[in-house]
Amino acid sequence: MRRFSEVKVDEIVVEEDRIRKTFDEDSMKELASSIERHGILQPITVQPRSDGTYTLLIGERRFMAAKRAGANVVPVIVMDEKLKPDETVEARLIENLHREGLDPIDEAEAYQQLVDMGHNVSEVARRVGKPRYYVSKRLSLLRLHPKVREGVRHRTLTPGHARTLLRLEPEQQLPLVEEIEAEDLSVKETRDHVREILGRRLSWRLIPIRLSLEEFGALEKVAPNGDVEALIRETITKLIHT
Repeated sequence: MRRFSEVKVDEIVVEEDRIRKTFDEDSMKELASSIERHGILQPITVQPRSDGTYTLLIGERRFMAAKRAGANVVPVIVMDEKLKPDETVEARLIENLHREGLDPIDEAEAYQQLVDMGHNVSEVARRVGKPRYYVSKRLSLLRLHPKVREGVRHRTLTPGHARTLLRLEPEQQLPLVEEIEAEDLSVKETRDHVREILGRRLSWRLIPIRLSLEEFGALEKVAPNGDVEALIRETITKLIHT
């Protein structure tokens, strides 16, 4: 059962396992100023706790901005029926993706939570309305050295740079990250540095292929586990060896 209400700010608890870890400071100031002038236009979602307080489910950014604006009470949607853990994570993830622009690492960690609950990558992609390859690329960022992940989280390092660094062992990534930041290396320049570190000659060529949504959807249906990229590679390999 859902019902609309108003709840005191100090009665709302933000749990430590929340999806979002970072907020853009300028964006938060702007939202707090808007709330101070006009109030919260969209209620946050909470769930009752046994001690009479409420757990914040959806709308952490709005809630934090309301506190900054000095609000004493906030409009809420109260979820009286307890959600399952995966339903709660999914609801938070979709809310943040659609409204708050998660940073790449927060987003990847949220996807990983769904995977840990037993959903495969294709199921996660369908649940959040993203292409499978997009979710896979985000998840790959979790293989980075923790310090490198923090660079991506705080946007001092782009996801493109980060994916290039994935070819290196975690301990090899840190010196190159310092060089990227000091010399403002492009992704291409970073890729060249990675090749030098690995001591390998270029043994492959990247040929981007653009597919329409209809073409991709058709291939996804026949590809094992919905992995279109693997299907294309397998098909090319068969053609070469026939």
